[in-house]
Amino acid sequence: MNRREFGKLMMSTGLAAGMMPGLVLAANTKELNVAVEALWQNIAPINGISNASIRIFPNIYDRLVEIDYLNDPSGQTLIPRLATGWERNGKVWTITLRDGVKFHNGETMTAEDVAFTLSAERLWGEEPYEPRGRTYTAGFVRVEATGPLTVEIETADEDINIPGKLSGFIGYVVPKAYYLEKGVDGFGQAPVGTGPYQVTRYRGNEAARLEAFADHWDGAPPVERLNFLLVPEYAGRLAGLATGEFDIIASIPIDQENQIETMEGANLIRKQVNNYTAVLFNTRNDPEGNPLQNQDLRYAMIQAIDMDAIVQALFGGNTFFPSVPFNFPEYGKFYDAAAKPRLPYDLEAARALVAKSGYKGEKLIWHITRGFWTNYDAAAEIMVEMWREAGINVEAQFLDNFQLAYERPFHMLAVSGGTSFIPGDPYQPLWLDWSPTGVISSASWKTWDPTERFVEIGAAYAKSTDPDERKALFLELSDEWQRVTPGQYMWKSLANWAVRDGISFVPVPEFEMRLHGGYLTL
Repeated sequence: MNRREFGKLMMSTGLAAGMMPGLVLAANTKELNVAVEALWQNIAPINGISNASIRIFPNIYDRLVEIDYLNDPSGQTLIPRLATGWERNGKVWTITLRDGVKFHNGETMTAEDVAFTLSAERLWGEEPYEPRGRTYTAGFVRVEATGPLTVEIETADEDINIPGKLSGFIGYVVPKAYYLEKGVDGFGQAPVGTGPYQVTRYRGNEAARLEAFADHWDGAPPVERLNFLLVPEYAGRLAGLATGEFDIIASIPIDQENQIETMEGANLIRKQVNNYTAVLFNTRNDPEGNPLQNQDLRYAMIQAIDMDAIVQALFGGNTFFPSVPFNFPEYGKFYDAAAKPRLPYDLEAARALVAKSGYKGEKLIWHITRGFWTNYDAAAEIMVEMWREAGINVEAQFLDNFQLAYERPFHMLAVSGGTSFIPGDPYQPLWLDWSPTGVISSASWKTWDPTERFVEIGAAYAKSTDPDERKALFLELSDEWQRVTPGQYMWKSLANWAVRDGISFVPVPEFEMRLHGGYLTL
């Protein structure tokens, strides 16, 4: 694809950006209105995980342990929240809890609540209430309240990363009695946590309405009412910002950011987040005769795409393409800036691999949830043309929701995945997501069956407590994944917001919005 053709594709996938007048400043600092492009069907802290709900979670739930992005933007520092201390003795961690913490329903948090939050009954047993929790509790064999403010977590093997895991979704504490009374679905619609705001109304097709929790253990949040309002169209969010109806709007199209930058009284905030978009290659015989079972064709799919050019064109210098899978900068000692890709962009090599694979031009169906990831749809259109030049026939089907996207048959699937389950360690994207119990291997829409070697190396990596050994096993595991090549990571996700003057909002490298503590000031 030459420069002129690439430019035409870019023009066809973008919208002309215009200048905007100044906005009308809202005067009410007691209520904050945040316009978002999507809400999820529920906000239970495990079953409700999605990019749309993650932004709400830290405002209504507190974690046992938290990553301190205010004082360490690298995300390598853990601080106490509902847990005040933790210590390990072999395979057993003892967690000490904060005294006097109140749930939104007035009940006092106890060790029994925390033990239930992390229990086999809720997360990792044979038939748990929220089976997705198994992914985040691999290796747990016992969770027990051993005193009014102490909980023990025992794992099958020594696990040095339990505090880091408690800074993730499983660390959001729920009240046992209320949870059991409401059931998973009921709890997700009317959740109760210990966070700085309490939910007064939740409608996934309308709004999440929150009020300051007067009895929060860490003091009152900066606003009395916090509303997340569903406004799917960007034009509606922008208009509401301009009139003062909204104080913050999320998810500005990248090619429209200059509208915010030239708007008087508004500020653009942009942040790379610990999440990467990807395309999964279905390596299974489902549909029957699936051409992507052939490894050479998958290699050709990678080498036919100039992803660096696509990312630069769509995002400028604001994010990047990780040419070596799992070699992500946020992983510190695991990251190798000098690493070279195994399958670099090379159109002629891609064509040769297509010929070698025996591919006959069968249509490959790519399911994409329409408009969910910034610029993904535009990138897909460009990629389809690049694959066509290599002799690969891909049809991108843009579907209205995930339920439709997950319906078979398909050969490729649009997804994204987080990277911060264990701060500073690539456990989540490489093993948590791709292991035999990971979502990509076990969901109804699963797209691969892990190889024996991948499972063998991964099991050793998951158990390793020695830093040097763990890094060596990580490299072996990544190499085996690249040998199979069941997908391609595309770019590090980017989140952005427009915030009216008078509001100081500190973003974190997650999709979540911490609208409390030092992260929000008026």
